[in-house]
Amino acid sequence: MKKFKIGSSRLLTVKETPKIRSWLIVEPSADMATVHAAGADRLVLDLTGSPESWESVAGFCKAWAKLDPDHLPAFLLPSFASMQTEVAAEYAIRAGAVTVLLGGTRNGAEVQRLAVVLRVEELRCGRPPGSTGIVALADAAGMLAAASFERCSDRLSGLGWEQDFDPLSDATRLARATIGLAASAIGVMAIDAVSPTRNGPFQSECRIARENGFTGKLSRRLDQIQIINHIFAD
Repeated sequence: MKKFKIGSSRLLTVKETPKIRSWLIVEPSADMATVHAAGADRLVLDLTGSPESWESVAGFCKAWAKLDPDHLPAFLLPSFASMQTEVAAEYAIRAGAVTVLLGGTRNGAEVQRLAVVLRVEELRCGRPPGSTGIVALADAAGMLAAASFERCSDRLSGLGWEQDFDPLSDATRLARATIGLAASAIGVMAIDAVSPTRNGPFQSECRIARENGFTGKLSRRLDQIQIINHIFAD
């Protein structure tokens, strides 16, 4: 167990978790062998598409459990603004999710709301309440409300952000600094956003993120995984 001091003499205790450097986001229809060969620390199945695209989730997870039972997939849920979050969360829990990432998170209240949804689904599936962790991916509103993530839920294990800016812009630097500081204050993982760049610029982005206290990075590209793993290695 680790303890993090937050402002006063009060100590927040959180569970020790293995370091996750690379989070590879893929569609449920992705080729499993190709995805596994990329070597990502954590696979994330994308549920932000249409519900029709979720039909292959159960089969994918069953086959993945046989291929790599020690590293079960996480799930990327659509934002509450999409009106699909609760249905996606139900899919994720039934598929055995131990971690879900909430896209477009606007504040800590949405993390609390998701925690309630997860508890209901865990009970329905006969799983221990609280067994599913949450990673909040803040949008612009969430960055402005970064302080609201403190103590919002015991399930919160990571804080990341979604990039809508030029990767080298001042807005990106501010967003990265805000999320990095907030995650450090709360005592959870800081996860850098998906980046469209590659090679030299991408390596620079990874180094900047690590220098700002991030422990890992989201990606949708197979060819970025080894770069992420190398730069965020101990």
